[in-house]
Amino acid sequence: MNHEADAWVGQARRRSRPATREPEPDPRIIDIQYPILSEATLLHRWNLSPKALQRWSAEGIGPPAWRIGKHPRYLVCEVERFERHAQIRRRSDGASALSVSRPRAREEAIEQAAASWARPREKLLLTEHEIRQVTDLPSYWFTHRSEREALGVPHYTLGGGKVIRFDVEEIFRWEIARLMPRRQSSSRA
Repeated sequence: MNHEADAWVGQARRRSRPATREPEPDPRIIDIQYPILSEATLLHRWNLSPKALQRWSAEGIGPPAWRIGKHPRYLVCEVERFERHAQIRRRSDGASALSVSRPRAREEAIEQAAASWARPREKLLLTEHEIRQVTDLPSYWFTHRSEREALGVPHYTLGGGKVIRFDVEEIFRWEIARLMPRRQSSSRA
C-alpha cells in the first residue's frame, strides 16, 4: 500500500473542493428598494466611470450629492428628477442647472420611501450582511460595536447581546437625518 499516493489523493481532494460561497440572498431582501444610492450604485446605473462622475460634479452636472461621513450618497428621488430633466434638456437647451438640491429633497425622499413601505408588514430584522447589501453603507458601521455606538446606528440586540439585527426603515431614517450636502470640488484653473 502506497501511503504517499494516498496522502497526495487526499490533498488533491481537499484542493478540488469548491470554495465556500456567499449565502443565497434572502428573497425578502431582494424586494426592498432603498431610496438612497451609493456612488458605486449610481455609477453602475448610468454606466459611468468614477472620473466622469467627479468631472460632472465639479462642473455642476448631475443630481446633488450628499454624504454621510466621507461616503457620497444620492437620493433616488433627485436622481430620477435629474434623469427626467436630462431627457427634456436634450430637447431644449433652455433648462436650469440640475445639480442644486431642492429644500424639501430629504422630506420628499422620506415620503417616497414611506409610500413604498406603506403596506403593513412585520418588522423585517436583517443581519449585518443583509443590511449592508440593502443600504450599501460600510459594513464596519454595522459589525463593529464601537462604530455602531459612536454613530448611533439603530439596532436590536437579541439573545443576551449575541445577536444584532437592523430594521431597514429605521436605518433609512437614521441615515437621512445625518446626510450632509456634499461640497462641490472647485474646478482647477
